[in-house]
Amino acid sequence: MKCVKCETDNNLQERTKAGGRCKNCNHPFVFDPQRGSKFTDIFFSNSIQTISSENTLFFTPKQFWYLLERRLVPQTIPIGCLAPLSMIIILQFNIFLGLSFQILGWIKGSILYNYESENITIFHRCLQISRGLIILSILSFIFYVIPVKVLIFFWLFIGFEILIMYLGMEQFKKLDKLRIKSPRSLYYQQTDINEWLKLWQEINGEVTNILPPSREMNEPMQINSEVTAYSFDRVIVCDTAEIAQFLIANNFHFEHNCAVLSIDGYPQNIFSTVMQMLKQNPDLKIYAFHSATPRGVTTINELRNSPNWFSGNNLIIYDLGLLPRHVFPSKNMWILKSDESVEQGRQIPSEVKQTLSKDELEWLESGFYVELESFSPGKLLQVVSQGIAKTQAVANGYTSTSENSLDSG
Repeated sequence: MKCVKCETDNNLQERTKAGGRCKNCNHPFVFDPQRGSKFTDIFFSNSIQTISSENTLFFTPKQFWYLLERRLVPQTIPIGCLAPLSMIIILQFNIFLGLSFQILGWIKGSILYNYESENITIFHRCLQISRGLIILSILSFIFYVIPVKVLIFFWLFIGFEILIMYLGMEQFKKLDKLRIKSPRSLYYQQTDINEWLKLWQEINGEVTNILPPSREMNEPMQINSEVTAYSFDRVIVCDTAEIAQFLIANNFHFEHNCAVLSIDGYPQNIFSTVMQMLKQNPDLKIYAFHSATPRGVTTINELRNSPNWFSGNNLIIYDLGLLPRHVFPSKNMWILKSDESVEQGRQIPSEVKQTLSKDELEWLESGFYVELESFSPGKLLQVVSQGIAKTQAVANGYTSTSENSLDSG
C-alpha cells in the first residue's frame, strides 16, 4: 500500500513494524484495508482530487457521498431481469457459432490452397470468378435443387431468426422501462462520509474545497446604495440551498453576471435586497435549476405565482431541469425511492401535473427521484452554463439542440 505523502510502497509487515506509518517518511496511514477499512489513503485522496477537479472546484458533502458510493459499491442488475434476455443471447450465440465454424472451415481450406498452390495469381483469379458462381449456385440451389420440404425449413429458419431479433429488441425495451423504476440504494450514510473526512483531516489537513452545511444567515447584510441601484441580467433559482451555495462558491454569479438564490430564500441575509434589485429589470431572465423530485418540479410554478417571487410579472422563466423526462433516456443517473417522496408526489399541484406527462407523473407519485447533488461539480456547472447559452442563442434566432445534457458524472 502506497504512502499518500511520498508514494513509497509499504507492505503489511512494514506498516505494522512502523506503527501504522510509512517506513520512508513516517507519515501515518489513515485507512488500511488490512485493518478493516473499505479503501486506502490513495483511493480517498484520488477521490477528493477527482470531485474537486484537482482542487479547482468546490463541492458539497452529498456530492462526495455519491462519488464514493459509485466507486465503492458495485452496480448490480437483478438476475430475474436478465434471465429471458440471456436465453435469447445463448440461442443466438449457438446459431452464430455453428455458422462461424462452417465459414472458418472454408477460409482455412482457401488459405491452405493459397500456400500450396504454385500459381498464386491463378488462385486469386479463381476466387474472383467463384464469387459470382457462389451467388448463382445458391440461387439455383434454393429454387431448383432444394426439395420443397427443405425450402420450407429454410424460410422457417429465417422467420425464426427474425422472431429472435424482435424478442431481443422487446426485451431491451422492457429492461429499459424496468431500469427507470429500479431504484439504487445508498449503501453508506452521510455520517460515514463525515467520519472518514474527520479522520482524514486529522492527519492530512483540511479539505478546503468541501462546502460546510448551508446555514441560515438571518442578520441582514448592508449593501452599498450605489450597488443596489443596479440590477442583474438574470437570476438562477435553485430548489435547495445546497445547490445555490455550490454555485455561489464556484463564482458562477460573477462569471455570468447573475444572482443565485434558492426557492427557500438562501442566502437569507441578502435575499430581500437581491429581490429588490432583480425587480428593477423589466427584461430579467429567470432560470430554474432543480432536482427531479416532486418539490423540484413545482419550482417554476412557485416562481410564477408566489408573491415572494415574481407573481404578477410577465417574465419568461426557463427550466434548466432536472425533469423526469430527462431521467428516462439516461443510463447513468442515480435513481432513488422513498416513502417521503411518495407522499410529496401525491401533493403536486394540479397546475403542475398538467405540465407533466403520464409517465412522469406516475414515476414521481411512485416515490422515484434523482437529486442534482448526484452529479459531479463540473457537470452541474456545465449544464447551467450551456442552458444560459442556449437561451441566448434562441433569443438571437438560433435553435436549441437539446433540453438538458445531464447524463453522467
